Amino acid sequence: DTGFYYALNAHLAQLHLDNLTAEDNLSRAYLIAIIARHPKFDTLSYIGTTYRGMLITDDDLNQYKIGTRILTKAFSSTSKQMSVACKFLGRSGGGNRFDALCTYKIRNRRTALDIEKVSVFEDEREVLILPYSAFKIIDIRRNKSQIEIKLNECEPWD
Repeated sequence: DTGFYYALNAHLAQLHLDNLTAEDNLSRAYLIAIIARHPKFDTLSYIGTTYRGMLITDDDLNQYKIGTRILTKAFSSTSKQMSVACKFLGRSGGGNRFDALCTYKIRNRRTALDIEKVSVFEDEREVLILPYSAFKIIDIRRNKSQIEIKLNECEPWD
């Protein structure tokens, strides 16, 4: 990891999603709008399925309900290959943190960037989901070893 995502996402995580037009949110909103809409990124647009391996707490999981919608606050690194996402599992270390495998269905060409060819880690087949992307939780399955969460990108009419 280059550390870039950590610094940028820490800044983005300070957003107050209850008022995206608040003055302290505008610079972040403008930055994301430029990235999402700039024609230079047209060649990186991605539509399809991606996967993300992550840790989740019971408190986090309790907020995830089938049929609810979530809005991403930060850049989310995902992969076109499930096997790559699974490499990020198994790091829970016990406690109240659990492995979660998220499957995202991207439907709009301005939601995610296919950065595989420009990434430092080309073999990860990375797709970057942009902040302010809305997803509907379609399914949640929990077994002994991990949690699986399926999310479909919301359409404006959803």
